[in-house]
Amino acid sequence: MLRNPEELEYKSQQAYVMINCEDGAQEYVMEELKSIKSIKEMTTTIGPYDIVTKIAVPSIEALRETIESKIRRIQKVRTTTTIICEQSKSFLNSTKGKMCHV
Repeated sequence: MLRNPEELEYKSQQAYVMINCEDGAQEYVMEELKSIKSIKEMTTTIGPYDIVTKIAVPSIEALRETIESKIRRIQKVRTTTTIICEQSKSFLNSTKGKMCHV
């Protein structure tokens, strides 16, 4: 779920947050995550994590605040793992018309 691709260019810190939920709680957690404005994309996954989100925020402090005060406080979230992006470049994939990130 990509909210607004243009917004990503104005944010200075991006990260992926992988979330583990209680069994069967993925839909509930995703509904709660929709209210967090800094989450730009999210999807359910098959594997060691239940949900993967992409976050864009102005600073590492804002990232910490989002994870600790918003994501981890959602009921039924068990654990989170964060990968902080060092650098991100966006370009438009002209063959499919979709935003790509490298």
